[in-house]
Amino acid sequence: MYMSREGLAASFTTGDVARICNVTKRTVIKWIDGGKLKGYLIPGSRHRRVSAACLRDFLRAHKLPNYDALVRRRILIVDDDRDFQELLKDALRDRYDVDIASSALEAASRLPVFQPDLILLDIRLPDLSGLEVCRHFQAYRTERKAPILTMSAFGSELDPAEIRRSGADAFMAKPLKLAELRERIASMVG
Repeated sequence: MYMSREGLAASFTTGDVARICNVTKRTVIKWIDGGKLKGYLIPGSRHRRVSAACLRDFLRAHKLPNYDALVRRRILIVDDDRDFQELLKDALRDRYDVDIASSALEAASRLPVFQPDLILLDIRLPDLSGLEVCRHFQAYRTERKAPILTMSAFGSELDPAEIRRSGADAFMAKPLKLAELRERIASMVG
């Protein structure tokens, strides 16, 4: 069973969770009400939802079906070069759901909507340094356990220690070798 998260608000109904776990909806409701599975009530109703991150953690903790095989990982590409964005999007979309942002501001607005599992971030952006963006995205990175992979054509001018201090998990120099990029992403998020 494969479910694309495109168009979803990255949450699942009790019926969705029941199908994934091969149990009844009532069992899922008991898990949520008993605190075993983190979920929430829809305001003004008795319907419950489970965030994708909480479902992933629950499945891993209880050794239930492989969440990663059910839901495609999401990558947010933050780069101001439109041609490069499209190249990366084409190279990655066979395995991942991909969204693009051209600036730090646009990336910040995409985080709560797209909820990426990995952020692929250019160090040089028109409105803010990629290192500053890393610092600003730390709360999201920590909450979602979403690594930040930075990249730059000016790798020789950058201090690797400064990149790590900014909160980035890894760095790759441009021009990127697509096979190496795919391997690095797979090692970071699957």
